Parts: sequence; C-alpha cells; structure tokens
Amino acid sequence: MKLHETSVLGYSRVAAPPDRQGRLYKKSERSSSYQRRWCELRGNLLFYWERQGDREPLGLILLEGCTVELQESATEPFTFEISYPQGPLGHRAYKMAAEDQASMEGWVRALSTASFDYLRALLTELEGQYWASGALGAIPLEERAARRSPLVGAVGLPDFEGLHRQFGEEIMKLRVRWRKGRAGGDQTAQGDLIDLE
Repeated sequence: MKLHETSVLGYSRVAAPPDRQGRLYKKSERSSSYQRRWCELRGNLLFYWERQGDREPLGLILLEGCTVELQESATEPFTFEISYPQGPLGHRAYKMAAEDQASMEGWVRALSTASFDYLRALLTELEGQYWASGALGAIPLEERAARRSPLVGAVGLPDFEGLHRQFGEEIMKLRVRWRKGRAGGDQTAQGDLIDLE
C-alpha cells in the first residue's frame, strides 16, 4: 500500500489529541535491541518519533489488517507484536515493549481496536442490538414527537407527503407559466425570475 507522504506527515501534526500516546520500545530490524520511541496512535496509524516533540516522525505502522498479540517472556517483559497474518509474504512484524503491565494492556487494547475493520464490525453489532431492542417501535412516532415539542403535541405532525406533493404541483404550474411566457416573449410573465442565460 502506498501512502502520500505529505498527507501522512500533515496528519501526524494535527492539533487534535491522539487516540493514545506515550513511550514504547520498538525492536530494531537490524539488531536485537529495543529503541525508546515516542508513539502516537491516530486512527489506524501508529506514528513513532525518536523523542517527544520531534517534528518529523521516524516512521509509522499502518494497523489495518493487523493482529496484536502479547509476547511476554522472562527476558522481555511487557512485550507485544503487531503482525499481519493476511498480509503479503515477507510482510514484517513489529515487536514492541511497554514500560509496565498497565501501559502494555492499554496499548494492546488501543491498537487492537484501531482498524476500520474492527469499527465496522462493532457498528454492525451495535446496529443489530439497537434494532433488536425495538427502540424505534416501542413508542409511536407521534408520541415521541409530542414529547419533544409542545407545538407538535398541540397540532400534531404535519403531513410531509402531502406538503411535498402540494409544493411540487405549485412549482410545476409556475414552471409551465414561466416557459409559456418566455416562449411568447412576454417579459411580464416572468415576474421576479432572473434569466441567467
């Protein structure tokens, strides 16, 4: 996947607070050592800098399609891995470590729920629960409207379909009158209309 560098850099500098931020240790590709990085999660992008306040991020990790798994061991506590099981062969995995247990759990939770696929699945589930609860069907529309507006309670809901039909008929009559007047060269038939042609 290709990302436009200027757009991504601009997104890393947005004034809005990130979804999560803090220090993580990122394992180097070239050696077995971890480098301390300042990380910010924005949407489904994890940006990392050498230090907090640096202007340009060192890189970013796209979290779409990834899995986040704990990788703790006695020699490497508070570690987790971001990998791409459905990605192309050779797609790299990122091994990260937090400073403590609470931080690690927070990061794993935030990173696991950052993808659009996760949000789409969550939205579908919540929609299903909403419709299953019968929230819309429990109280008739007129009663819900009357609770919100004293005017609707006193007068009732307008017939929107009838209003739409009535205004549509009126517009069609005016349009026919305007066309007839325009075809006949009658400027008075146009009234307040402005001819933009």
